[in-house]
This record gives sequence, C-alpha cells and structure tokens, in this order.
Amino acid sequence: MSAWVAGAVVVGSVITSNASKSAANTQAAAAAAAGDVSLEVAEKQIAAQKETLTTQLAAEKESLDKQLAAQQTALDRTLAAQKLAADTGNTVAKDMLNQQLAAQQSALTQTLGLQREMFNKQIENLSSYKEAGETGQTRLLELLGLGGNKNAPGFGSATTAFKVEGFDPNTLLNEFNGKQMEQDPGYAFRLAEGQKAIERSTAARGGLQSGAALKAAAEYGQSMGSQEYGNAYNRFMANKASQSQEFSNAFNRFTTERGNQLGALQSLQGVGQAAAAGQAAAAGGLASSGSQAIQNAGAGASNAYGNYGGAAGNIAAQQGAGNAAAYSGFGSSMSNAYAGSGAARQSAYGNFGSNLTNIYGNQGAGQINAITGAANARAAGQIGSANAFNSAIGMGVNLYGMNQQNALLNKYLSTPRVSLS
Repeated sequence: MSAWVAGAVVVGSVITSNASKSAANTQAAAAAAAGDVSLEVAEKQIAAQKETLTTQLAAEKESLDKQLAAQQTALDRTLAAQKLAADTGNTVAKDMLNQQLAAQQSALTQTLGLQREMFNKQIENLSSYKEAGETGQTRLLELLGLGGNKNAPGFGSATTAFKVEGFDPNTLLNEFNGKQMEQDPGYAFRLAEGQKAIERSTAARGGLQSGAALKAAAEYGQSMGSQEYGNAYNRFMANKASQSQEFSNAFNRFTTERGNQLGALQSLQGVGQAAAAGQAAAAGGLASSGSQAIQNAGAGASNAYGNYGGAAGNIAAQQGAGNAAAYSGFGSSMSNAYAGSGAARQSAYGNFGSNLTNIYGNQGAGQINAITGAANARAAGQIGSANAFNSAIGMGVNLYGMNQQNALLNKYLSTPRVSLS
C-alpha cells in the first residue's frame, strides 16, 4: 500500500512538473506574442506619427503658400494703387500744366493782338501825315534836282540862281561917267530939244551950216553938259538906287516865294518825319510791350513747368516712399511668415521626435517586459517542475516515513498490553 501511494505521488509530481513547464511555455509564448503586438503597435504609431507630421508639414506649407500669396497680392495691389495714384496725380499735374500753358498762350495771343491792333491804328492815323511828308519830300527833292523824275515840273528850279531878265546886277557897281551922262534920258532930251531950237533959229536966218550956227550949237552943248552933269549924276544915282531897290525887292520876293515853296514842302517833310517818328515809336512800343508780354508768358510758362516738375517730383517721391514701405512691409510679413512657418515646422518635427522617442521607449520597454516575462515564465516553469519533483520526493519520503510510523503504530497497537487498572 505504501508503495502504491509513493508511486502515485511520483506520478502526480511528474504531472505537476509537466503542467508547470506547459504553463511556463504558454506564458513565454504569450510574452513573446505580447512583444510582437507591442512592436506592431509601435510601427503603427510611428506610421501614424509620420502621417501626422506629413499632414502638419503639408498644412503648414499650404498656410505659408497662402500667406505668401496673400502678401504678394497685397503688395501687387498696393503697388498698383500707388501707381494709379501717381499716374492720376501726374495726369492732373500735366492737365494743369497744359491749362496754364494754354492760358498763358491765350493771354499772350490776346495781348499781342491788342497791341498789334493799337499799333495798326497808330500807323493808320499817322499814315496820311507820313504820305504827305513823303509827297512833300519827293517834291522838295524834285525842286532841288535830287529826285529821280527829271521830267517833273520845275525839276531843279530851287537851285536856279536869282536874276532879273534884262538886268545885270553888276551894273549897279558901275561908276557915273560921261557915257552914263550921254545915256541920261533927261540930258539927251534937253540937248536934242536945244539943238533943234538952234537949228530952227539958224534956219530962219538962213545960216544953218554956217560957222556961227555950229559955234552956237557947240556952246549950247557945253553949257547944257555943264548944267546937266549934276542932274544926270543925281538921276544916275537915283536910278541906281531905284534899280538896286527893285533888284532887292525882286530878290526878296524871289527868296520869299522860294522859301514859301520849299518851306511848305519842308513843313510837309517835317510832318512826315514826325509821323514816321511816331510810327517808329509805335513800332518800338509794340516791340517793347510785345517783348514784355512774351517775357511774361515765358516766365509764366517757366513757373508752370517748375510747378509741374515740383508736383511730379513730389508724386514720384511719394510713390517711391510708398513702394519702399510696401516692399518693407512685404519683406517683414514674408520674414514673419517664414519665421512662423519655421517655428511650426520645428515644433512639428520636435513633437514628432518626442512622440517617436516615447513610442520607441514604450516599445522597447514592452519588448524588454515581454522577454523578461517569457524568461520569468520559463524560469518559473523550471522551478515549478523542480519544486514538483522535490515535493513528490518529499511527499514520498514523508509518506514512507508515515507508512513506517503507521506500521510501527499498528504493530504497537496490535501487541497486547498489560492493564494498569
């Protein structure tokens, strides 16, 4: 009976040992499977993290592209608006310039037209005087023998010397002599009348050719010459004075008539000269006022161009400043966008790395735990099997001991005892 019990204990121990090994192998397989599951989960998590990173990077790139496009659109619109404003300003400035130049030209044209009209009126008013002066000058030149028309009436007559027809003014310088006495009309008349009286008296006496008659005639002539010399001289001088006076009067009349004739022409010439001077003054005034009007128009045009240049310069400067500010803002916005995108990418890569670290850490820990669990299970199985055998041996020993003890006890019990009572 004890042998059977011991065998049963040994068989039970073997069964227990095998069960422990089977359980250990099952736990090790479960731990290995758990490690494989942990690796698969880690790979899925890594794939998910990569997908998340890719999605984040794509979203960040899309956001950056949209920001850059929006910034470029804003820059283009700003530059277009500034160009439109500059073009509009330049158009307005040029239109104002054209209007100012047109106004200057209109004012100049009206001023010059008015001055020309006044000049023409002055020329018209003075033209008749100028023509009269030219006519007088032409006639004066003809009379002086200087004109071109030699067939003009009285051509050169103003240069003709004064003379009295039939009278030689040089005779006024002759001295009184016997010849002048003989030519004296009074003396000749009285001498002839006396001779006639002597001849009549002699003829009456019949001695016309006698010596007495000739003597009487000679004496009479001498007596008449003596008597009439003073009278003839006085008459000669009076006649010379009269001739001189008449010659002088004639010369004065000649001079007066010529002076009146030439004076009138010279007066007309003076009128024409004054008219020509007036026309010249009018022309000078027209030139001066016209020059001043042109200078004023030029100064006005210069000021207009100066204002236009200043306005265009200010517009260009404002456009340049606006463009610079727009480009500066565009650069700053692009820098901020790239900085924000870089920070977001860096954060995404940081999170991705951190998550990968956690996943690899967890997966490594799971693998370690699975390996450790499998080893522990196998070790526990080995220990369990050994413990089973040890327990079986112990139990066998114990059962054998107990069996021996029971045999001894039964033997003791079966032996008769002496009663003590």
